[in-house]
Amino acid sequence: MIGYGLLFPAAVGAAALSVRAALPIESCPGYKASNIQDHGGSLTADLQLAGSDTYGSELTTLKLKVDYETNTRLHVMIYDPEENVYQVPESVLPQEPFSFAVTRADTKKTLFNTSGSNLIFRSQYLNLRTSLPQNPNLYDLGEHSDTFRLNTTNYTRTLWNRDAFTIPAGTSLYGSHPVYVDHHKKFGAYGAFLLNSNGMDIKVNQTENGEQYLEYNILGGVSDFYFLARPSPKEVAARYARVVGLPAMIPYWGYGFQQCRYGYRGVFELAEVVYNYSQAKIPLETMWTDIDYMDVRRVFTLDPLRFPLDKMRDLVSYLHEHCQHYVVMVAPAVSYSNNSAFQRGVEQDVFLKENNGSIFKGTSSFYTLRRTDLSPD
Repeated sequence: MIGYGLLFPAAVGAAALSVRAALPIESCPGYKASNIQDHGGSLTADLQLAGSDTYGSELTTLKLKVDYETNTRLHVMIYDPEENVYQVPESVLPQEPFSFAVTRADTKKTLFNTSGSNLIFRSQYLNLRTSLPQNPNLYDLGEHSDTFRLNTTNYTRTLWNRDAFTIPAGTSLYGSHPVYVDHHKKFGAYGAFLLNSNGMDIKVNQTENGEQYLEYNILGGVSDFYFLARPSPKEVAARYARVVGLPAMIPYWGYGFQQCRYGYRGVFELAEVVYNYSQAKIPLETMWTDIDYMDVRRVFTLDPLRFPLDKMRDLVSYLHEHCQHYVVMVAPAVSYSNNSAFQRGVEQDVFLKENNGSIFKGTSSFYTLRRTDLSPD
């Protein structure tokens, strides 16, 4: 049963499907249904001629296919699996080049439309373009340092995670979020989320004819889209959160003021920062330390000269006595030096490598996440 009274019973074998021509219906043997498969959104069955043929050319084996395409459309097809009779070919329908469009059911407003451009789908390159309304109000495609409302003329947003220390304008930052929101006061808001973790360029521009478009250029993966149409951007964001998952609940003190930066030169500078917050009467909830505290970038170590253990304990104890907190960053890296952790990593071949196969050489080396066969010891 589907909407608006369209019904197709699953028990198609309860009655024989008959062919009507000039002879009485009783003289037609009809077909018997078997191998009935109910797939929820569709139904299939094998149809076998129930007796001797009446017209001398009846097909003995047919297929039944039923698709519940929409709430108001039911598609029933009885066909010859051997294609011994003429069937309307798919080429009669406009399917070349392939394209698709997404429209609002209430206003019929088109949200996403790929017609007018050809889909490119290779193992290491995908290209897909959608038209946009003139002068769209586009937001997101984070994480970046561009303006809040995105430029829509000759604009390219590159999604490629990186630690941008100086944060220049227009650069990619720590996260890649291939989702954009288009907001119109008259038609509401909608979001388009592409579930693809490959690096990509997303271009927003106009054609020579002045038609607005948004184009994906992706290094691989699939085109896996979620379209979220709601009255307001706030509601689109809520729907998006349901797709990607809600963040973990943070502790209450996590909502307080946090102080963090890269480049602290030692424990005494940390203590001075904490003291200055008190003098300025700014409620500091949590003090953070970046990887400066490490001993030549070795994980789980303290620099014995700049961040000695006894002084660090004094600082953390002071913070706890004043109901404050302390957090250290632990980078997933191993110092590129003669130490046991690095040597074990080399022996087990766990480090990321250059394109020539050598281990990435820097201050530190990083584990590859592709190795799932390693034990924690």
